[in-house]
Amino acid sequence: MFCSKCGAKNEDNATFCVSCGNKFTTPAIQGAPQTSSQPIQLGQKNATVAAILNFLFPGIGYWYWGFQKVATIPPVLLFIAVIVVEYTLWYFLFYAGIIVLAINVFFAYDLWVKTTGQKGWIEATR
Repeated sequence: MFCSKCGAKNEDNATFCVSCGNKFTTPAIQGAPQTSSQPIQLGQKNATVAAILNFLFPGIGYWYWGFQKVATIPPVLLFIAVIVVEYTLWYFLFYAGIIVLAINVFFAYDLWVKTTGQKGWIEATR
């Protein structure tokens, strides 16, 4: 079944949406999710914006999407930790740009996978 709020795919017996946390009080929409050609309503979160935020500022995209903990720490602390690691890489390694790019792509893709309702690689809780 698909969530009536965000359109994410959920298991048929789910009580809450895996993407937005919406509680299923009424039966969720069966069939295809809403098309992306519909305008985004105020208060609705955009998966593309979340992934871009996580690419540019790793950790902030998780915060935008509503995760309270990512790898057992708040998303803002994850952001600070990643910035410290990336700065250290830039300082000590000549080829750090490739590694930093790979780290940012990893975080962006992980969040993108989570927005589609899948588990992803990093544990994150709402």
